Amino acid sequence: MTNVAYADFRRQKVNLQMENKKQGHVALFRSLLSKEWAKDTAKLAMWIRLIGEASYKPRTVKFAGKEWHLQLGELVTTTAILARKLCDQDGAEKSKQSVIRMLNFFVREGMITTRGTKLGTVICITNYSQYQIGLDDTPTDTRKSRCDNALEGAPGTPPDTPLEQFLAGTPCDTPADTNKLSAGKASACIPGTPPEARSGEQNKKLVEQEVNNKTHSQLALTANCEKPERRKPISFDYESYLNAYNDIVGDRLPHAVEVNAQRKRKLKSLVGSLATPNLDGFRAYVLAFMAAARPFHFGENDRSWVANFDYLLQRNTLTKIREGTL
Repeated sequence: MTNVAYADFRRQKVNLQMENKKQGHVALFRSLLSKEWAKDTAKLAMWIRLIGEASYKPRTVKFAGKEWHLQLGELVTTTAILARKLCDQDGAEKSKQSVIRMLNFFVREGMITTRGTKLGTVICITNYSQYQIGLDDTPTDTRKSRCDNALEGAPGTPPDTPLEQFLAGTPCDTPADTNKLSAGKASACIPGTPPEARSGEQNKKLVEQEVNNKTHSQLALTANCEKPERRKPISFDYESYLNAYNDIVGDRLPHAVEVNAQRKRKLKSLVGSLATPNLDGFRAYVLAFMAAARPFHFGENDRSWVANFDYLLQRNTLTKIREGTL
């Protein structure tokens, strides 16, 4: 390689390194490859793209003419955009239906949650901070307090610092030997002990005193322990589910207004069968329906029939969404 070619190669390498630092990086753990679903290359590619495009810090972005306030581990997109970014070896794009099926799979597995409107969907990576925080050049241990290091047995913790100090709330910078008694002071603590050099009897009394102190402390803690309160039943805010449905369908489907006894029963049963049995999971279900629905569901049929809130509460509708047969 000539000097000119070598210099050009070095410049390209430096530019590439600078570009990589500018773009940043994410963590992919090898355990991911042992998952059964990771054998599906489309799902694996989708998961890597979702992690790569998720925000690593809170920020505001513009998407579809609207400002979106994203938190850690969130991204905003649409199924159509994701479909265009996932191609097979021949360059053919994935269909929206296949993207919806993959997203529904990740929701069922508890890997993501979704929310959004007709303009876009916010996808949130579950436990993003547990896997992606601490990827800079600063060692993770240096960002922890000395108390954290001590509780975890990390290197750098003074070996003679008793763990009880940290559990009792004693400042970490307090020397560990401040509570130790010198030979003279230990002798003075035991009434009637001769001032001369002590034998093994002194040590025996000290041990007995220590045991008695610990026993009294344990009894006091037991006496002060309160019985745990009985767990209160989780309230089910039906109105929030109706509002979420109305916000997502917009003016494309009839709004739900009343929550009667039959709807309450069906709604509670439906939410309980979702992979994420809460309001976020219900939003994801309605969004998946809106993305998979055909013109038939919006009134383009010979009966002028339109899907409504009760139609989405049917278990059969949920099954069709999961299987991509709506």
